[in-house]
Amino acid sequence: MKRSAVLLAVAAASVIALRPAAGAQGTAATPESLFSAGNAAYEAGAYADAIERYESLAKDGIVDADLYYNLGNAYFKTGNLGRSVLWYERALSLNPRGDDVRANLEVVRSLLRDQQLMPARGGFRHAVLGWHNRLSATESAAVACGFYALFVIAALALIFRRTPFVSAVYRWASWVSPARLLGLTMTQDYVLAMATTAALAIVFAGSAYTKIEAARERERSVIVTEEVPVFSGPSEDATIQFKIHEGTIVSVRDGRTGWVRVDLPGDLSGWVEEKTVERI
Repeated sequence: MKRSAVLLAVAAASVIALRPAAGAQGTAATPESLFSAGNAAYEAGAYADAIERYESLAKDGIVDADLYYNLGNAYFKTGNLGRSVLWYERALSLNPRGDDVRANLEVVRSLLRDQQLMPARGGFRHAVLGWHNRLSATESAAVACGFYALFVIAALALIFRRTPFVSAVYRWASWVSPARLLGLTMTQDYVLAMATTAALAIVFAGSAYTKIEAARERERSVIVTEEVPVFSGPSEDATIQFKIHEGTIVSVRDGRTGWVRVDLPGDLSGWVEEKTVERI
């Protein structure tokens, strides 16, 4: 989709841009016309109207990263940091490589009150696992399948390495193989290829498995109320252990009627009212 010139500068660090629908036509209440109407309202500064139109699309089952991105922008403009984080996170779940979304989310995070509960950013671990965060579970699984296919091809080539066809192919393929630098034989070269592709297949399969299990076992949710007391039990009569604030991401473990138990970094946990959180 074409990007508009609507920019929201925050903390001199990033921009928040509105993404309009391309080629919306007519006046009927189609998803395209509602999206365009939401964009027009946003550009006019009528952020509440923009939110109403965008959310009507989301409630109708429209799942789209740009829609969620625009909702994050509109909520930010109204000062609702919790729902801004919620919709940015939802956009990233659909498009993990959305650099604009990620940059805007970082800006919003810098304004949240519970900085001590924010996930650590940067550092060696973040750099090494950056690819993991920028791929969806489906994409990681697809890459794992690709490397597994290469492993099978290398294994077959090893088995039939003495045949004229494989020998001829290897003469060309060896130009881009590390065998020439390491002084490996053709057999050793195929074994190295099998070991490398098998290792990469396992790594990407592990990435996909981790993402699927995390989504299944614990529901990542966002605090959408400005300030939320965390109780020791699912009752307002229980002891208030501490308070958390809008935009904080929690993991929902289980629940009771009207209550959910949440986990936070630092081995913190407790019960909050269900209406104060929304699942990503």
